[in-house]
Amino acid sequence: MGGVSPIGVGNAAMNESLRQCNHGYKNISTLARSEKYPLISGASITDFNPDDYLSFPSDAKYRGAVRPKRLDRMSQYALIAAKLAAEQAGLLGDEDRLGSPDFAQSAVIMGIALNGVESYDRLQQDYLDGKKVSPFAVPLYMTSASASVISTYFNFQGTPFTVNTACASSLTSIIRACDLLQLNRPGGPKFVLAGGTEAALTGFVSASFLAAHALSPEGISRPFDINRNGFGPAEGAGVLVLERKSDALKRGATPLAEIIGFDERHDHFDPDSAPGVNFTSPDTSGGQLALSLRAALEQGQCPLSSVDVYNAHGTGTKFNDLTEARALQQVFGDKLPAVMALKGFLGHSGGASSVLEIIGGILSMCGDYLPGNPQLEQVDPEIDIPLEKETKALAHSTQLKTAMGFGGARAVLAYKKYAA
Repeated sequence: MGGVSPIGVGNAAMNESLRQCNHGYKNISTLARSEKYPLISGASITDFNPDDYLSFPSDAKYRGAVRPKRLDRMSQYALIAAKLAAEQAGLLGDEDRLGSPDFAQSAVIMGIALNGVESYDRLQQDYLDGKKVSPFAVPLYMTSASASVISTYFNFQGTPFTVNTACASSLTSIIRACDLLQLNRPGGPKFVLAGGTEAALTGFVSASFLAAHALSPEGISRPFDINRNGFGPAEGAGVLVLERKSDALKRGATPLAEIIGFDERHDHFDPDSAPGVNFTSPDTSGGQLALSLRAALEQGQCPLSSVDVYNAHGTGTKFNDLTEARALQQVFGDKLPAVMALKGFLGHSGGASSVLEIIGGILSMCGDYLPGNPQLEQVDPEIDIPLEKETKALAHSTQLKTAMGFGGARAVLAYKKYAA
């Protein structure tokens, strides 16, 4: 796995930030040009140069089209995250070349909520100002860019494609990868690089979420806190290298974790059982999310008592956090698992948020700790779930991860630490 996040680039940097309870929020007020919809804070990525991570040898001419200067930041982040993940998985040799011809049988599935908005805004302004339109404009902002950039850089032969289920996008991409690997069709991929990316810290995007009462006016997510008032905007990318367990063991790989179950559904409006549902908020009764939690555990043949940690979507919006808390209580009763809510560290990076939180979850499993909640002051009494402000030691092996997006998309993934 590999991540480019506001709390660090790569697993080691992210792990250290989670252990030390260091969040990635910064002052990003200079990104806003509107007095009516000002940005204050957000989880941005700074001191990042993609050229430091990539290799462009003269005989790999196919890489010329994906040099960082030709890419939107969403694609830059995605490519570096994929390189870090492929490197850890043992797929790469010198100069980022594939270590075996077999590794070329890889597909790429990326989730994104808002495609290339930084480039689109800039390029459209150039057009309106009468400037020449760049011939690279469409590849900069097209929705499929990040998946195609990754496939081009590594010269993969499997199909690159993109999914969009709003803020559940990267979790949906992981589930699609599981489906593809389980199908195991002739000529199908042996590996799937799956994840998500987002780089949408612009004034207009923030104004849109402020108008929808989803974005925190301060720009900071305070998951499950009594004073929560919306999510904090963020950017980043995360990628997992997924393969069938038998294939991984056959090539001598050392897996980090094993996916055991998943579920994805749509929160449907029902005036009797789900009166809180609308296009931008989930079923606040928690009942529909509870169905997905149970379904993922049932597929994984995982009893409730085996779930050590719930890795929350935890946006810090009033209705999302209430929905998750009620769903947990319906499924687990008074024996709730520990809860981690990583948007307090990472902010909400839309299509990248779930995969970055899964990376954080796997780091915590492998390191035997539970990340704290750096933005927590007081848990909302109406929520009543176990949360710790500081990181603490906790040996655990199974996590349950939720993601929900505008439009009613929801997804749940159950995974456990790999044990040989």
